[in-house]
Amino acid sequence: MESSAKSIFLRLALPTTVVWGLFFLAGNYIESTPRPQAAISGIGETKVAEKPDIASVTLGVQTGRQESSQEAIETLEEQMNAVLGAVKALEIPEGDIQTSGFSLYPAYDWIEGEQVPRGYEASQNVTIKVRNPGKVGDVIGAATKAGANNVSGIQFLMDDMATLRDRARSESIAKAKKQAEDLAEELGMSLGKLTSYGEDISSFPDTGYGKGGYGGGGGTVMAESPVPIGEQEFTLRVYLTYELR
Repeated sequence: MESSAKSIFLRLALPTTVVWGLFFLAGNYIESTPRPQAAISGIGETKVAEKPDIASVTLGVQTGRQESSQEAIETLEEQMNAVLGAVKALEIPEGDIQTSGFSLYPAYDWIEGEQVPRGYEASQNVTIKVRNPGKVGDVIGAATKAGANNVSGIQFLMDDMATLRDRARSESIAKAKKQAEDLAEELGMSLGKLTSYGEDISSFPDTGYGKGGYGGGGGTVMAESPVPIGEQEFTLRVYLTYELR
């Protein structure tokens, strides 16, 4: 009888012990799980608008049809030398002139459904950096007078964009931190350590002018044409997240 009573007691006590053990382990697990740290974020934005300090323009010469490849090359060389001479006369250093394209190709006529060779054509493009953007119209005018018959890809740029981005970044960080500090103060708290940083910069506006090109037959198509410069603009945003304490 005594043995039977002990057996019943053990059968009743064991499940209870297991249940209490599970509660104990669950409590310890909950206590050991880190609670989410309160955090706060700030956003800072800086817009930069500066007048471009350099310009870039691509000038080209196309010879038209010549009797032979040698004649096409010689004609191209003569015309391009005249163009480069006119450009350099405006105090554009040779280091700011770079060949950006050269082609020599056969010309054909279609006669009764067949291609018939009719000589050769040659072309060359040079990209010129103009360190005084106000002179870009003069450069184009002088080049077209000298024989350039293709003008394209005019752009106005900042020579030192890295410095402008660094300045905008510093200002945006200060603004974002100030916003986070003000919000924390209103909540009766203060900023802890920085936990995340994000940044984005807006696309630069299209500062190209005359991308379709000018000319095609030489002359002074842009000799007297003003070329508006405008401003280079971008916006840099910074996102900061801090722990609260």
